Amino acid sequence: MMDPVDVDVLMEMQYEFPLTPTPYTDVAEKLDLNVNEVLERLKRLSEQGIVKRIGFYYNYRAQRKTAALVAFAAGNRYRELARLVNRDHLVTHNFLRDHPVYNVWIVVKRNTREELLEYVRSIASKLGITQWIALFSKQTLKLSVKYNLREGISMAGKYSKVNPNPPSVEDLGIPKTLPHSLRSLPLEERPYRRVAAKHGMSEEEVIGLVKEMLYKGVLGDPGAALEGRLAGFTENGMVVLEPCNSERRLCECISNLPYSTHVVLREPYPPGSWSHICYFMVHATSRDRIEKVRNIVVSECGPKSSMILYSLEDLKPHVVR
Repeated sequence: MMDPVDVDVLMEMQYEFPLTPTPYTDVAEKLDLNVNEVLERLKRLSEQGIVKRIGFYYNYRAQRKTAALVAFAAGNRYRELARLVNRDHLVTHNFLRDHPVYNVWIVVKRNTREELLEYVRSIASKLGITQWIALFSKQTLKLSVKYNLREGISMAGKYSKVNPNPPSVEDLGIPKTLPHSLRSLPLEERPYRRVAAKHGMSEEEVIGLVKEMLYKGVLGDPGAALEGRLAGFTENGMVVLEPCNSERRLCECISNLPYSTHVVLREPYPPGSWSHICYFMVHATSRDRIEKVRNIVVSECGPKSSMILYSLEDLKPHVVR
């Protein structure tokens, strides 16, 4: 259970995460709290599963990987499918959704498109699933999954725009392990100290590289990542839209909406198998709020058609993404 001070701390840690060697101290001073109290609260919220991590998203394109949202018509075999795919650490999302045909939706990453399709075919074959579609990420326009705990709806943070062609760490001359070390920072007064020691750097050097990687799109979405359901966000809607004219313009229009946390233009495989290729996520405390966001998008962005696919169950919960 969260009290008002917990909410204040988590809002700061999500939306105003300081890019300094002492982020927890800076948040504590801003809220007129002691840093030890902030750390104890964050540790408790972490133990409760509400805080999944505090750190940075590592752009998969900077890792030279490809990704797809894959939908399976798994019927009542969805738990068998979940057990099979959940063994794979490159399957980062797995949801049971209320589409009448495609009820299991996973996000999977691989080094190449061919490798990804081969994986999907093998999974489908093992379970006798004959209907599936792979929706490759043609362009990720926005990614910032944050929760406005005061309004009860998701709202993206200030680093939500995604560089479609970021450099790799090798291109930048940065140690390959550094972005991985920054994904989840320790809950201690100087969280970068261990990272700096591991890589033979000063804390200031690490912070400088963090800012460079954020600017160039290697890293993104700094701060606290929350487990939405445990924070009271019991509904998440995957809103999929069919473009009327320009697919890119539709996605760009949606990405300007503060409540969309993840906006992707997708390319279906097999070609022509899925027409709702612009996709965005909304998380909320009620379906009402999600419906209102969809209505705003329809009014302002003018898709040909739209659907909201609600999550019925997170089949791979508590994953630190």
